[in-house]
Amino acid sequence: MTVRVGWSAAVLVAGAVQLAAGWAGALAVLVFVAAVAVTYAIVLGAGVLRVPAGITVLVVLTVSVVGAHYVAPAAGPLDAVLDSVPRLLTAPRPAPATPELLVPGVLLVVAVALVSALTVAARALVVPAAGGAVLYVAAALLTAGQADPHGFGALALLAVIAVGWVVVDRPAALSAALVVGLAAFAVVATLLPARAPFEPRTLVTPPVTDLPVASPLPQLASWAARGDTELFRVRGPATPTRLVALADYTGATWRASSLYSPLGTVAPPRLPDGARRTETQVEVTIGDLAVPWLPTTGRPATTSVSAAVVDPDSGSMVLPSWPRKGFTYTVSSTVDAPEDADLLAAGVPDAAAARRYLALPGLPYSLAEYARRTVADARTPFEKAVAIEEVVRAGRTPEADAPVGSSYARLETFLFGAPGSPGAGEGTAEQFASAYAVLARAVGLPTRLVVGFRPVPPGAGGVAVVRASDATAWPEVYFAGWGWVPFDPVSGTDDGPGSASRRAVINRLATPTPTPSTPDTTGPPLPAPPTPEPAAAAAGSAARPWYLLVAGVPVLVVAVLGMLRAGRRLRLRRAGATGAWAYVLDSLLLAGRSPARHRPAPEIAADLAIPGAVGVAALADRAAFAPSPVPSGGTAWPLARQVRAELRRRVPWYRRVFWAVDPRVLWRR
Repeated sequence: MTVRVGWSAAVLVAGAVQLAAGWAGALAVLVFVAAVAVTYAIVLGAGVLRVPAGITVLVVLTVSVVGAHYVAPAAGPLDAVLDSVPRLLTAPRPAPATPELLVPGVLLVVAVALVSALTVAARALVVPAAGGAVLYVAAALLTAGQADPHGFGALALLAVIAVGWVVVDRPAALSAALVVGLAAFAVVATLLPARAPFEPRTLVTPPVTDLPVASPLPQLASWAARGDTELFRVRGPATPTRLVALADYTGATWRASSLYSPLGTVAPPRLPDGARRTETQVEVTIGDLAVPWLPTTGRPATTSVSAAVVDPDSGSMVLPSWPRKGFTYTVSSTVDAPEDADLLAAGVPDAAAARRYLALPGLPYSLAEYARRTVADARTPFEKAVAIEEVVRAGRTPEADAPVGSSYARLETFLFGAPGSPGAGEGTAEQFASAYAVLARAVGLPTRLVVGFRPVPPGAGGVAVVRASDATAWPEVYFAGWGWVPFDPVSGTDDGPGSASRRAVINRLATPTPTPSTPDTTGPPLPAPPTPEPAAAAAGSAARPWYLLVAGVPVLVVAVLGMLRAGRRLRLRRAGATGAWAYVLDSLLLAGRSPARHRPAPEIAADLAIPGAVGVAALADRAAFAPSPVPSGGTAWPLARQVRAELRRRVPWYRRVFWAVDPRVLWRR
């Protein structure tokens, strides 16, 4: 018995370790293993104290549901359980090991361990194996097949199952056949390619948060005035830090998206990521930043902040409750990193796909004509982008005290203003980046603005202190197949994607700065695509009723168990009187009164003191041991049904509820 219990627990632990791959860190492994151990201890302890199995199940499930409610508060305990799965499926991947996100995993482990522990005493060795398989399949679904990409976890689980079947108490021939079958299955499963895995996150519509957050672009001037103020600290590689990407331009200002959804949703951005990407991981500690956005080094992939939400299009990450001073988190981000040769021949997406990043409502003729003359000699989209960068930078001076603003009027003054007039030829990073983005859009280059911070070399302990003076803004251009590429019209770009190609393009073009002259306000405005609606964070696959799947699984299980029980009754009925007595023994098992196997049928029947029990036992004895077959099945079965009805009447109500589908009789030998 002890060996069997230890083996079944080991099978579930192997499955639980696989399931823990859906959460970041080792905490999930410890929690799931503890859940298996505690559930087994409760069930076995209840068996020693002779507590009815129904009471044990009720207590374990009640404690689990109430605990889920207190860990992840909801309207009610049942809501805490029902909401746990959608909450997990809309969390980052792997999910942070926070209490509210661990709830669904713990509940699944407890349920599987409860069934396994209740049946292991009945020598039902298939149940622990099925439980381990359930946990393994759940891990594969949660991680879209990434929990065990090479199949090693499956092989380990099958090895533990096979050892138990061989060592515990399976016949050698059957064990050998099972082991060979499992090994063949494992080899085939390992060699088969895993393409387009099922993604359960498509079954859940991610919640959308509407945050009326203002653009931080005007705050650049305020940060410049407080240059020595520490905004945050970064532990990680020295790289530009991004705060927010601004895609929507109204002709007066740049606007941040107001629709955000949890990180980890499957909705792709409107313009897909590039083919070459790099990944960085940093630890950030907030100082006097005082904005809802969380600094990242690119498009967030995973983060330790479970409450963070992101703009699905740009990946800008926001904490709705606003991060306080001293708030620390980690974030892994990806950044497009094309090579020089990629950009030289790169194109841009069609206008319909990039409409949001080309919108210029009411563009003045002066800016449109200036952009056209700037790229007159450029042959490719990349050459156009480089030419605009050089023209915006040439002859203009960065000035922290320059007038703020990104409107067409402010950009015309910045580009064409008469010398000596406020803001003419002078601007902050806001004017340089905005002028670049508007001119690039005017010639068909999809652009957006990024508010962020310059890279700061790490100091003591590998920590870089980012101050207010490091705040800046830069434009990015999207190239089809290669993603977003940053440009620096303030000082030029000497490193980063395409730096060598930019120098070659500059040398070839030797683009003279177009003569600005006085803006022509009489010319016709350049037709511009209509302003698109803000991107919806829940773009992607249509929502499917996941709750029907959750509700359908128990119904399917009950239906299968009912059919198996009906099949067993049919087989016993065909066996005549001996089958009728086996039917009585099944009823005794369900009633919790299983007799010892060495006792004869008449003796067991006499102890029952139920009318008909002695009769069916005598008929079964005659059928089993008489010199010639005795056709007594027709008489024995009415008596057996009479005994069954009386036994069912005597058991508590909670045993009667599951009487017709209780699976324990299926494994009675």
